[in-house]
Amino acid sequence: MGREWLWWLGEFGLAAVVAVVAGFVTRDVPISILYGLFVGTVFFALREHKRVVAQHERQVSEMKNEALNLPPTFTHLEIIDPHLRHLIERERSELLRVAKEVAEGKFILRSRPVWQIINDFHKLAKPGDRIIATNTGGHQGRIPQWDLIIQTDFELADSGVDFTRIFIEPTNATPEHKKRLKQQMDHQKEHLKVRFVKESKLPPGVNKNALLMVDKYCGTVVFGTGGDPKYNIEEVQTISSHDELEKIKEMMELVLKLSEEYK
Repeated sequence: MGREWLWWLGEFGLAAVVAVVAGFVTRDVPISILYGLFVGTVFFALREHKRVVAQHERQVSEMKNEALNLPPTFTHLEIIDPHLRHLIERERSELLRVAKEVAEGKFILRSRPVWQIINDFHKLAKPGDRIIATNTGGHQGRIPQWDLIIQTDFELADSGVDFTRIFIEPTNATPEHKKRLKQQMDHQKEHLKVRFVKESKLPPGVNKNALLMVDKYCGTVVFGTGGDPKYNIEEVQTISSHDELEKIKEMMELVLKLSEEYK
């Protein structure tokens, strides 16, 4: 309320100054009063419009943040990794763009390729980090997107990341699948720590296509059943909850013990 009264006092003072100046110049009191009221009204309207617009923009910004629950999200993400905060900010901007275009009746949807998202996730690892990855191997084959991710993994290992990939042979693996699995293990063992385990030896609940950056986060992918299985990724998930990571870490360590070194 104090600021409001000061603002009104300022407007009244401005009108009074204009009236005094007008009276001094014209030496006509009625005209000076009318002139002062006119000028004061114009200035009042302009300043009020500017104030209302600024207040409206501030309220809209606050509503956006509250609707997306961003303040606590940003606080949490800053603790984990700046990359994830940047990802949220970029997606927020894209969401607001789409909402605006939908309201106007015409909109464009853009999406980064899933393989690029997976590759960027791998790049979050830093020298000194430890990675344990599980992989069934058969769905990737030797497609360009998978080769790009593997090359990223090789670069991570060369930079000082302790990278172990555990290949899992599915119970229903075909001869072609087993052949492709062996080719991938042969290709990667020169760069990464490669291990091997049959699916039948694993405990229930193991995610067969996951990458755990120990003590940081875990990324998992779910492949669909329709279309070309090499490309049909249904879901990509990133887990950063401490409690969840501890459970995944225990499971991964168990898989590591059950597996054997591939030579």
